[in-house]
Amino acid sequence: MNWFPRDIPIRRKLMLVVLVSSTAALLVASAALFAFQVYTFRQNFMRDLGSLAEIISANSTAAITFQDGDSAREILAGLRVREHIENAFIVLPNGKILARYGDDGLPLADYPGGTGFRFKGGDLLQTQDIRLDNARIGTLYLRSNYGSGYGDLLHMYLGALAVVLALSSGIALAISSRLQHVISAPIQKLAETARIIAARNDYSLRAEKLESDEIGDFTDTFNNMLEQIQYQDATLQAVQNTLELQVEELQHEIAERKRAEEEVEALHNQLVEASRRAGMAEVATGVLHNVGNVLNSVNVSSTLLAELLRKSRTPNVALAAGLLPEQNGEIAHWLTEDEKGQMLPSYLAELGRHLLTEHADMTAEIELLVKNIEHIKEIVAMQQNYAKVSGFIEVLPLEKLMEDAVQMNAAAFDRHRINIVRDYETVPNVRVDKHKVLQILVNLLRNAKYAMESCTERRLVLGIQRQGEYAVRVTVRDTGCGIPPENLTRIFSHGFTTKRDGHGFGLHSGAIAAKEMGGILTAESDGPGRGAAFVLELPIAEPLPS
Repeated sequence: MNWFPRDIPIRRKLMLVVLVSSTAALLVASAALFAFQVYTFRQNFMRDLGSLAEIISANSTAAITFQDGDSAREILAGLRVREHIENAFIVLPNGKILARYGDDGLPLADYPGGTGFRFKGGDLLQTQDIRLDNARIGTLYLRSNYGSGYGDLLHMYLGALAVVLALSSGIALAISSRLQHVISAPIQKLAETARIIAARNDYSLRAEKLESDEIGDFTDTFNNMLEQIQYQDATLQAVQNTLELQVEELQHEIAERKRAEEEVEALHNQLVEASRRAGMAEVATGVLHNVGNVLNSVNVSSTLLAELLRKSRTPNVALAAGLLPEQNGEIAHWLTEDEKGQMLPSYLAELGRHLLTEHADMTAEIELLVKNIEHIKEIVAMQQNYAKVSGFIEVLPLEKLMEDAVQMNAAAFDRHRINIVRDYETVPNVRVDKHKVLQILVNLLRNAKYAMESCTERRLVLGIQRQGEYAVRVTVRDTGCGIPPENLTRIFSHGFTTKRDGHGFGLHSGAIAAKEMGGILTAESDGPGRGAAFVLELPIAEPLPS
């Protein structure tokens, strides 16, 4: 191995070993795949030419029977759409050429005798007997340019191989670097903070920023979101306390009816604002929980990567190499005569195979880690996009709003193994405040998830249908614990909740938001243990003409 550089640091040598081993394994696999592609291309090419010959033969029986050369030439003229067909002949049993297409081509003696194929140079020659009532009435000869398609396949494969080799080399070099401190440490810190917040509902905590990369940017965004949730939660509690006190005082001021009515109206406006803030808090809390679920997966991947690095056999290469300098220049004798020296080549081969397996495992975990981080960024970006447009009425497709709400709860649905069934019809766009619609849908989806926590069957059916001439309806139907009949008229009341830690604002604020947009939010249930359905009706943007 005189080609192998010896006067470079051991760290670079190990990186080069990983790169060379990965490249060699990839080249072997690529060669096998290329051989299979060539074989498949050849078989498909022959099958396509054979099918074409059978079709032309079947269409030529009448022309041959009546020796109609014009009809035969017209049939062969249809070969113009097949650029790889260079020439074709229809020959009668007596050797007379009834019709031809293309140039003169090769002598007919070069074609296979009887029905069959023959490769000659870069051409594929096809002979097909033309039969009528099992009697041969003529012969079809076809010559196709096989080499052009094969060359295209070779160029495409070599290009793909070059790209794959470049990508594999980059990945091999990346794995050779230390990953635990750079990647796992900040993610573990972030995940631990999210778990503590979720367990304690303490939004005053902040994640520690360890790096100034994308994870650091996400940590800043995460902390900003916590600040918003903390502010909204405190505001919500303060408004609720103030409203309860003012409502109690108003009940004792019956004599001042006019003033009481004005104050009640003011309180109603404050309640609407409080409901709006409650909806924003619901959406933000849903995003936080969903991010926490994804971070759990990220933490698992980073922990597994750290464990793989800790258990890696890469240091064994250095140990094996360390045996060589001790032989004082008698390496050949030591490798062939010494018991330990004879074991070294097989040990290095086994170590190489193990390092390839480590490489594959680490690559899979890194891809999963990147995918989960991208998912977190998408969730946060979606929440920020909706928060910026609150209060604007827009014409929007209802299916897009529903899918955004599902995406914000996707991690929670996966974690609780909830099967989502979509029953969407094509409906007109709606004219709504999309932040309010998202507030309603996120709350309904979260409620459905909680309702199915103790159920064996967890199926969530999402429906979008036309409702008469002027509205569409969105249905969220679960297989959860159901709603008692006496609660069907109370669940939309302010302060009513069946959750242990609930505020009673979610459905109430959703009903108010639906009414403000000209819609309505209703509930249906056949009773406890039989699931429930919530129906949101919204006005369409342009009613059908009467």
